[in-house]
Amino acid sequence: MYKIFVSALVFDQGKSGISNYIENCVYNLALNNEIYLAILKSDIKNYTRTHENIHFIVYPDFLKYTALNILFHFIILPFLISNKYDFIFLPAANRRLMIYYPLYTIASFHDLSQFYIKKKYDCFRMFYIKHFIPLFLRDIDKIVAVSNNTKSDMLKYLKIKEENIIVNPNGFDKKLYTKNNNKTSKTTKFKLSKKYILYISRIEHPGKNHINLIKAYENLPLELKNTYDLVLVGSDCGNANFIHEYVNKSKDKKHIKFLGFVKNEDMPFLFSRAKLFVFPSLYEGFGIPLIEAMAMNVPVACASNSSLIEIGKDVCFFFDEYDEINIKNSIMMVLCNEKLQTQMKKAGLQRAKQYDWRCHANKIIKLYEKNKFLQYSKTFS
Repeated sequence: MYKIFVSALVFDQGKSGISNYIENCVYNLALNNEIYLAILKSDIKNYTRTHENIHFIVYPDFLKYTALNILFHFIILPFLISNKYDFIFLPAANRRLMIYYPLYTIASFHDLSQFYIKKKYDCFRMFYIKHFIPLFLRDIDKIVAVSNNTKSDMLKYLKIKEENIIVNPNGFDKKLYTKNNNKTSKTTKFKLSKKYILYISRIEHPGKNHINLIKAYENLPLELKNTYDLVLVGSDCGNANFIHEYVNKSKDKKHIKFLGFVKNEDMPFLFSRAKLFVFPSLYEGFGIPLIEAMAMNVPVACASNSSLIEIGKDVCFFFDEYDEINIKNSIMMVLCNEKLQTQMKKAGLQRAKQYDWRCHANKIIKLYEKNKFLQYSKTFS
């Protein structure tokens, strides 16, 4: 059993893919190890996957401000980490690093979507990503890339040594996401009386590509729109107002449902009642919702880019994310072909079996065990 220091100072109130990763990865690490989790005071109430081996190290909420958080994490936090821990795990190295690493350090890196989506971040943040992250990422002992696509992007844009990057795919919560976890009592809670097409993602423009999806939905035949609503799940994020304003002016407004942020325990219900899961995102480091949909026996249509091709190969129905007509045709192709749906569901269930948080966590431990002799050179240098 190891003592692991983990930084969750970018937990995002439990409302992002990063927070999903942190909770699931840390929980599975905690099954056989002692976890000391750095977290903001206000985020404790949002942290749901607790375990007796997870111990909170609480930091004040003024660190929720991005600039202060970055500076604290970068300059001060390294000096607060004592030698009582065996190693450091940084679950979001694409967002927070340190000026130096006092112990053997393993870090997960998720994506570099900002190099593909124009104006996703402001000039300050892009400067930080282009110059600071590559510089201080190189001192980390081992970097976990969550997909082969992310590894390729790191080699291309950050010039990290290939031998320092290990591909370790994400997983999904197998206990939560089962075909039988679809309680009918939640039907009233979400007021979903019709069949629906589902998209789960932050409401963010343009990165998550909601508007092209909505345009595709608007172009569906009236019969299909009367049969299937479009259900959008996720909290508002950057430029969400563009999406809401577009829907408010849409002739199909009554068919488009925003559910906002939905707790993890309610997600299986939403998946299980969906007739199709769509994922039109312009770029992803992994795409956990794809695997969750597959595990819930839902056919998936998704964008043909980034890691989505890697994760969904031979299982998903791919479309051009920039072509609303192609998206529309793909949706129709799946919804109107029951034989195809059956094939996709069967293939999806098999694909989902390949992804497991326990395996992901175990690989992190094995990385440390294989290289832990380096820890002593750091400790006594």
